Amino acid sequence: MSRLWRQRYEIVAIAAVIAATAAHTHLLAYALAAAVLAITAWYYRDDLSAMRTARLIAVIAVLVAAWSDSPQRWELITGCVLVAGFQAVAGAIRIALSLSHLETANLDVHRGLRNRAAAPVPIALVTGFTAVALPLAAAVPAGLRPVADWAALVIVLASLVWAGDAVVANLLRRRRESHPIDEAVVAAVERLQPKYVVHFGGARLSEYQIEMWLPYFDKIGDPYLVLVRDAFLMRGTVACTSAPVVLAPGQSVLDKLLPESVRACFYSNHAQKNTALIRHGELLHIQLMHGDSDKAISRSALSLMYDRVFVAGQAGVDRYHRHGVDIPERKFRRIGRPQLHGIKVGPREKGPDEPPVLLYAPTWTGFTEDVNYSSLKEGKKIVEAALARGVAVHFRTHPYTSTNAAYQAHAEAIRALLAADASRTGLPHRWGAAAESQVSLADCVNAADAAVCDISGAASDWLYSGKPFAMTDPRGLRGGYLEEFPVAAGAYLLKPGAKNAEAVMAELFDTDSKAGQRAATREYYLGDHAPEDLFEVFADAVRETYAEPVVKTAGVAETAA
Repeated sequence: MSRLWRQRYEIVAIAAVIAATAAHTHLLAYALAAAVLAITAWYYRDDLSAMRTARLIAVIAVLVAAWSDSPQRWELITGCVLVAGFQAVAGAIRIALSLSHLETANLDVHRGLRNRAAAPVPIALVTGFTAVALPLAAAVPAGLRPVADWAALVIVLASLVWAGDAVVANLLRRRRESHPIDEAVVAAVERLQPKYVVHFGGARLSEYQIEMWLPYFDKIGDPYLVLVRDAFLMRGTVACTSAPVVLAPGQSVLDKLLPESVRACFYSNHAQKNTALIRHGELLHIQLMHGDSDKAISRSALSLMYDRVFVAGQAGVDRYHRHGVDIPERKFRRIGRPQLHGIKVGPREKGPDEPPVLLYAPTWTGFTEDVNYSSLKEGKKIVEAALARGVAVHFRTHPYTSTNAAYQAHAEAIRALLAADASRTGLPHRWGAAAESQVSLADCVNAADAAVCDISGAASDWLYSGKPFAMTDPRGLRGGYLEEFPVAAGAYLLKPGAKNAEAVMAELFDTDSKAGQRAATREYYLGDHAPEDLFEVFADAVRETYAEPVVKTAGVAETAA
């Protein structure tokens, strides 16, 4: 469920409950409450914060009912209070269970995704039924009223017993153990004897940040463990690796999931929860990041807290120093980009009647406006300039594009434009799943002759192909663009608003006057590694982190010589 959809659903649900209670249609009010509970119970498997919606709806319904003159208003108030109360109990149970119950995948001890949510979900469903049963008890014929009342009471008592059992069991265990944990999982991790761990936490839809690295860790062949910190990232992470994965949301359990065989910890972002593991000073901590780009996040001062920083090439080192982030040279490892091993270097082979292909790969808006480098506002003009030349367009959006309604609308407009042009001209445009989920970025690079990219890792990855590309300037940096984003030295620059789109298309598909400069920029950003060597360069750098015991000198972690 996207953030945007959830916000709309919450507003509509609250408005519906207010309208229903104000009109004294208590049956509809309870039906809506039950529906809200069912939806949030499903969503609640991954996100505790969603429960606030159900409680808020219940509180609003109670307040409205309090000023109502409906004969059943006390039944309505009672039902809504029970809804909110049971949700609070369910939340307490889930929090309690999450402290000790782990979830696993690819480990010899299996803990399914639903184990931890087993108690709260039935409670939510029973609560929803109770919410409907109470007003029904007031509406049924007088002769059946006692039966309905007893049915509602039994449901309430059953819910309380279920909830009480879980809470009491947890309290007793907490008295016996200071930090309870699933010891069978701990024992399984100990048997695994992992050489290192890959730590992953973050926002929804961020699985791509670790997905790009896990296949290469798998290929190294040494045992390792993936520690996922947020439940909503578990399924996506498990889908892209054969390595053991443990979901450990509680910080208190992390210590017990680090057997003595572990010597290094890898991270693919700057998630806040990284600090829970970085405090283990006896381990070597390595920042990978999730793509090589000139974005501000790729030279964040947060990288100072890691013992090593893996970068693609010299540009990655200079990027930090140019912005005053004084990471010592000894911490850097230039590893290229193993993800580029599948990219074919040089012009694409195509048939004589095959049209030229443009890859348009805009980035997302960022969490704040100061790092919004997305060109989607002017994307339609860029695509129209390509279509005017009879170019087939492959349109690949960033996974986070859907989190911003306005930019998602721009993306949909471009998809509609491509669909209409494909129907009219027969050009093999690609968009949606055909250019995103069904193919990798490397596949998209290999299938195109030129590209238009924003300030993002897509530009650096395209650069490895050696083929011509353009970069956008939606923020209007103009003269300061090259100084801030040196990767543009090998690119053709689109003016703000894509005002020179036709001239840029001519460079991309006709003249290509920057071919020589692009080759120099490619080596500066990505090193001079051949595609067949990229994996071994990465693998050697990883093995080095656990080949020897870790020693600390003046607070700096290194492997022993």
